[in-house]
Amino acid sequence: MRAILIINGVDFSPWLRSEGLTQTEITRRGRSVVDLNGTEYRNEIVKRGISVSLVEMRDTTWTRLAAALNTRPASVRYIDDRYGDNTRLFYVSGLTSAAKTVRGGHTYFSGIAFTLEEK
Repeated sequence: MRAILIINGVDFSPWLRSEGLTQTEITRRGRSVVDLNGTEYRNEIVKRGISVSLVEMRDTTWTRLAAALNTRPASVRYIDDRYGDNTRLFYVSGLTSAAKTVRGGHTYFSGIAFTLEEK
């Protein structure tokens, strides 16, 4: 299955670094109760976390992608490890812009990364 990452209608998929899309489970709230007979009852609210790393790209491309990250929470369409094709709202955080390199009259950005946490 092809990796999909569309944030606020902008397709980030072509610029994903190899192994640059990592999904994790985030436990927001958990409670557990132990009964008098020793049985534990546990309940948790589990949300999705996504770490994104992008390849080197030209300034015009990065400007377009960065603009899509300004609307927060962001509507994100992605392929979930467990549920398949999914669209949910995510908070964007940890945006690291990268060092600029100028080659052939064009400015390039590299090392771009950010995290998404389900609302």
